[in-house]
Amino acid sequence: MTGRIRRTVERWRPFAGGLASTLCFGIAGLVWSLPFLRSRRVRRASSCTVCAFHQRLRGIAVYVVAAVLVAGAGARAVEAFSPPIVCHSHITADGRIKPEPYLQVSPPAPWRIARNFLVAPVSGVGVLTGRGLAMDTCSGPSLWVKFWPPPRTSGGGTMLGDVFVAWMPPVAPWGPLSVYGYGIGDEGQYVRYGPNMSQSRAEEANLAKHESRHVDQWAVGNVLAGPFAFPAAYIIDGALFPSSRNHFERAAGLSDGAYPPAPDNWPAPRWPDTAALLVIALLVFRRRLRWLSRIAIGGRGNARVHAPMRCPIHTRGWSQPAVAPPVPPPVPPPGESPAAP
Repeated sequence: MTGRIRRTVERWRPFAGGLASTLCFGIAGLVWSLPFLRSRRVRRASSCTVCAFHQRLRGIAVYVVAAVLVAGAGARAVEAFSPPIVCHSHITADGRIKPEPYLQVSPPAPWRIARNFLVAPVSGVGVLTGRGLAMDTCSGPSLWVKFWPPPRTSGGGTMLGDVFVAWMPPVAPWGPLSVYGYGIGDEGQYVRYGPNMSQSRAEEANLAKHESRHVDQWAVGNVLAGPFAFPAAYIIDGALFPSSRNHFERAAGLSDGAYPPAPDNWPAPRWPDTAALLVIALLVFRRRLRWLSRIAIGGRGNARVHAPMRCPIHTRGWSQPAVAPPVPPPVPPPGESPAAP
């Protein structure tokens, strides 16, 4: 019975690994899990203990992240089947709810449905994050919003798929969006349900269009390289092209997102962020840089030289491969002839 279970697990492991890789890394993960590439990694791991360890660690990480994304997709589906109050509805003291006119900023229905499906896993992570922070929920045009319940206010937030998590604290010293205020300035006998970062319907419509375009970017990134592609690209671009220079913010509409016009199209690196990214890149690619350094110093012959039970990439040494010298044959005692080979 145990042998049958083991054989079943071994038979389905490539399929499960490919599914998890595709969920985590999109088309890139699907290509990574192709049989001939997987066989190549298995062959490499059979002769390199470091490769084998990295493959086990990477496999565990992929399955864990895939499980989180599946849980997120489930949470987003549950949220969709129990829609909350529409954002910026007027809630009176006696509990009556009067929605404001719905903003017509959603994309065409086929694309909206497709992109919501594509970003559902990471959107669910936003849902779970909001629940963990004890946030309230409202449904805006084409996206879900998580926000602090009143009287706490929000000064901004982050898109996770099609969920906007309004976690940023306000920075204004006074006014309706200050630390001591809540909502729009002319609220009378009702609470305007939602984060209320926009003070007019026009601003609200523009901001909704801006964030909806970010959902498009999330969807495209998910297809190409999984839910981490868009935030990684955004962070890298933001380190070199900050604020209004950021290409993703430009594509989403600077004026709609309340960004000032970009002064020019040239990079203006944030040097602390850029230095941090360079350090991370050096740490990630240090072994390949070490391998290339040996080739540059010692010639192409060093490309295939490796230590026992290590591949060339994981062999130590920056100028020459740190290969253990060959063990000399044993020296026979005096008076004895060496053994015949």
